[in-house]
Amino acid sequence: MMQTGLTVGVGTMTGQTRTGTSRADARATRSPVSHGTKVRRGQLNAVQRGCYGTGPAPFGYRRTTDGKRTLEVDEKEAAIVRRIFQEYLRTRSTGKVVNILNLEEIPTRKGKKWSRQAISIILTNRTYRGRVRYGDLDIHGQHEPIIEASLFYKANALKRRRSRARKRTEAAEAAKR
Repeated sequence: MMQTGLTVGVGTMTGQTRTGTSRADARATRSPVSHGTKVRRGQLNAVQRGCYGTGPAPFGYRRTTDGKRTLEVDEKEAAIVRRIFQEYLRTRSTGKVVNILNLEEIPTRKGKKWSRQAISIILTNRTYRGRVRYGDLDIHGQHEPIIEASLFYKANALKRRRSRARKRTEAAEAAKR
């Protein structure tokens, strides 16, 4: 058995184990699967069970405290999410929804003013209709939906139509120049 340097605990001050291999080499031989692969596998496994993935809970939800990686509805925020969908379908504009919320001084979770981007993210987030997603996998989640699927689809169909119309208008204006 080879021993180098001053022995401290299991290893040595030089980072060598008593057999002469580095700690990094020992970890690499123990587990050929990278940390990133393990994380992705864990996220996929959680989503396959219907659990919400990593990161903060979407506006309208909070993480459960039971350690099961699921979401529970925050009724105060959920009412705002429902209103965002209803106002978008009524006004047909994310900018108008922003103006309504900010005029009524309804803050975001962080106490800030709403933006068009924040509204757009909410309108397209499948979590609100009870789904969880990881890559191409999109399945029914364990959490309660805030928005009915029909309302979600109506809002997203309108958003796609408006986006295509905006692109056609921009293309026509560019052709005039």
